[in-house]
Amino acid sequence: MEINEKLMRDLKKKVDLEMSKNEIEVVEHWRKEIEVIYKKKYENLSSLQIDLKNLMERMNNRAAMLSRMVREHS
Repeated sequence: MEINEKLMRDLKKKVDLEMSKNEIEVVEHWRKEIEVIYKKKYENLSSLQIDLKNLMERMNNRAAMLSRMVREHS
């Protein structure tokens, strides 16, 4: 069964649109997380560094989990 070019273009546009929407949600989520840290009043630099390190660890954990999911479904 052959899929015509117009259908392929339409499907590609739909997938690209959904990926863009998902990317917007992801970027907005992490921007909000950074905003919380930005607005927090810190007594010293080390407290800020701890919060930034925790955020980076959460981001690394999420990326690792997503990578595992992609590998499992490939």
